[in-house]
Amino acid sequence: MPAWARIPEGVSAEQAAALPMAAEAAWRALDDLGVQPGELLLVHGAGSTVGEAAVRFALHRGIRVIATAGQTRAAALDEIGVQVAAYGEGMAERVRALSGGHIDRALDAAPTGGRIDRADQPSPAGGSLPPLIELTGDPDRVLTVSDFAAAAELGVRITTEIRYDRMNEFAGLAGEGILVVPVARTYTLDQIQEAAKLSQSRRPGGKLVLVV
Repeated sequence: MPAWARIPEGVSAEQAAALPMAAEAAWRALDDLGVQPGELLLVHGAGSTVGEAAVRFALHRGIRVIATAGQTRAAALDEIGVQVAAYGEGMAERVRALSGGHIDRALDAAPTGGRIDRADQPSPAGGSLPPLIELTGDPDRVLTVSDFAAAAELGVRITTEIRYDRMNEFAGLAGEGILVVPVARTYTLDQIQEAAKLSQSRRPGGKLVLVV
């Protein structure tokens, strides 16, 4: 293995298996976005595992956070001290009301092309990114971890190469309860088709773990 870390006490094997990808992507996104302590960060798609990890890391770094999320994860985000704006029509206005009209930087952690408007209507050009650009006032202050095609078109930033040099730090934060990546369900290998179907729905509600 190119990188590894010991599972800390109090963290199950399933919880540990859910950590690396979400934690690495979230940490790298915050670094690449350049968000600083004291700034106000909007995490769009905070109900995703990468989004929630980014919220938790940002709070740990002393960054103020507003999040957008659906009802499934909104309560969990509220419990850790994050103001949450619901998805749907008028979300951008709700974010402005929570922020007082000012957002320093925005991180798009929604699934590719994830929209902030009504799910039963066609996604606008650029998906979620145009409203995030409008909220920050500058495409260079927006970063996406998923919608790379729209980012190239709109001048939004994307993440750099994957790295796992902080695995021990992530494990330590998980052991302290600072980092939590929710596990929605575990499956045995003979249930892999069921797991894949839920994963492809883009609404798994957390990480799906195959137990060998």
